Amino acid sequence: MESRHGRKKEQAESPEALKTREEKETVLVREYLALKDTLKEIVESNKRDNDALKVTTALLRKSPDYYTIWNVRRTILKEGFLDNASDDETANKIYTGELEFVQENLKLNPKSYWMWNHRRWCLESMSQPRWDKELAMVGKFLEMDARNFHGWDYRRYIIRQLDLKDKEAKDKVLERAQSEFDFTITKIHQNFSNYSAWHNRSTLLGKLAEDMSTEEREAIVDNEFDLVKNAIYTDPEDQSAWLYELWLIGREERSISILGAHVISFHPLEIVVAFDETVKMRNPFTVSTRVDHVAIPLEGEWKATGSDSALGSVWIFQQAPGAVYGPTVEIVIFSDDVCAVRAGSKLPAAVCYELETLNQNLDEISGRLGRLVIGQNLMYDVTKRIGPVTGPDGTLETQAVHPKHRVTSLTESGSLDDRIALLEREISAVRELVELEPDCKWPIQILSTLLSELRKTVSIHSTQAKVIDDECIELQEKLITIDPLRQERYEDRRTQLVFDRETLSIIQDSKRFPEIEYSAKQPTNLDLSMRGLTHIPISSYLLHLHTLNLDSNSITSTRFLRNLLNVRRVNLSNNLIEHLEGMQHAPSLEFLTLENNMIAKWEDVVAGFVFWGEGKLARTGGHVKVLLGNNPVVVNEGGEYVLEKRWEDVGKVGVEIQWQSEELRLAEEALLAAEDETGAVGNMVVDGTRRVSATVVEFDAGLAH
Repeated sequence: MESRHGRKKEQAESPEALKTREEKETVLVREYLALKDTLKEIVESNKRDNDALKVTTALLRKSPDYYTIWNVRRTILKEGFLDNASDDETANKIYTGELEFVQENLKLNPKSYWMWNHRRWCLESMSQPRWDKELAMVGKFLEMDARNFHGWDYRRYIIRQLDLKDKEAKDKVLERAQSEFDFTITKIHQNFSNYSAWHNRSTLLGKLAEDMSTEEREAIVDNEFDLVKNAIYTDPEDQSAWLYELWLIGREERSISILGAHVISFHPLEIVVAFDETVKMRNPFTVSTRVDHVAIPLEGEWKATGSDSALGSVWIFQQAPGAVYGPTVEIVIFSDDVCAVRAGSKLPAAVCYELETLNQNLDEISGRLGRLVIGQNLMYDVTKRIGPVTGPDGTLETQAVHPKHRVTSLTESGSLDDRIALLEREISAVRELVELEPDCKWPIQILSTLLSELRKTVSIHSTQAKVIDDECIELQEKLITIDPLRQERYEDRRTQLVFDRETLSIIQDSKRFPEIEYSAKQPTNLDLSMRGLTHIPISSYLLHLHTLNLDSNSITSTRFLRNLLNVRRVNLSNNLIEHLEGMQHAPSLEFLTLENNMIAKWEDVVAGFVFWGEGKLARTGGHVKVLLGNNPVVVNEGGEYVLEKRWEDVGKVGVEIQWQSEELRLAEEALLAAEDETGAVGNMVVDGTRRVSATVVEFDAGLAH
């Protein structure tokens, strides 16, 4: 009988054998603890002799991953032996002895970080290390285990040292790179599942391609695709070749996009800038006002919405008290002002926004912006100016241009058609494999990735984009079925795809490919109910919404609400939310439904409103109603009456909490209305006294009056 790893099950140990093994283990533990105590004595006594070194040797043979012992050993060697060495030859003998000691132990444990690290220390400390000898040594280890990534990492380290030694001899460096490249193909042919060999091949190919002509690069890329296909068809379940193919194809990195800028208040001036992803501000965005044709910096502060004001996708500029501005305000965001959380993404060029205030009725606009008026957009759009922008150093920063398009990770072309042709060719090949292996997850994952890359080459509002989105969603749903262990990953990816598809009306293709921005006409209502969403991927997309329906999804957090500056009504019933957060940063919120979620503790309710009084809602005298019926907190905390009293103890700040479900409340109101007409309702008798279940309470999070 075999286990799931293909190994035979061992027979259960007899009581006698088990007792013998336990006794041996007890002796080993006792010896190890004794050596450990001896080591402690050595450290405390500062002994630096042969006896101290022998103790570390014995300990490391028993536990080579105990890195503290390696540190102690190096201290003993340095202070007790190497500092007293009369010449380099004597020191090198000591280091050579250490190399032999490490090599002997590596045979027993070739995947110990600390032994490989100690070996590097020896070589880097020697006056004349034999790097060529090290290369031969690690080659033997890779013959024993070709997939030992420690050995591959050490081999790359040795090659770097040899290249540094020969940095003036470029031909020698390239010859060595070609030799290593050939070595990887040997190991790959021995075992296609050698990810370390594939990875090493990618680093070497990039170096070799630097001095190749376009024709030579295209030829070697075609050869690599043939190699990958051979590996994939041999074992489609193995990820190594698939990952190499993804590297070979490359990814078209999308730039950071500024979706738009808006004024939400003129007295004082408050400006909102929205990005399509989370960014960190490296330098404050430039805000200046023109008075008598002279640009004057406008005093104020930029903050991201939410509790972490240094990181976010929605940023707000708040004018400093007492600062004044003229008829024109200009906001300039330079490419170096922001850095993305997502690696490889950046703002391609400076963007300038202009706000003309001279011909505006600011009192009327500010009054509208300051009031929470249902059905009106409280945001005043700022005009974007496209063109060269004067940088901080006085030079003009021009718009980014894209003269060439990526075809593969190693090739470029002036025509986007070349990239499309490559993607369509690879998509066709992967489709064939999906048909042959319909339950193999890797071809499906790669197909989804390739389709996503193809989508970047077409208009996001095109029919082709919609077809691609629909197929990618279906592929994620299939992956959830055949690979349930990674269900959450596929659900999150599916959520991103569904969200992109359902929010197309909110964004438009930008003329500066591949960026995006808000469309000219923004919807005020969005229904995303029953879409299987696990989160809101880009909440800055929803900045203009008044009503958002997220009923019956799998959303676990309300944090996205912090970016919904204009939203009035949000339905989050029938989700998986366990605690409230972000609501104190939603200044226009008036109605929030959280029925049938998983909120179980009183503290998880309070957390959502702790800073409510500091927000704009309190300043404008707004009021929000929150429905929390059918959450475990009602039962866990002792029922509705207990919760009501706890809310009353907190105070008042315009937050109305309804514990009973809205559906039940409406049904009871209907019954009461029927009772008024008939005096009785079937077999049910309604008490005329105050009913706790229908009580609505108010809450204040410590706001000073």
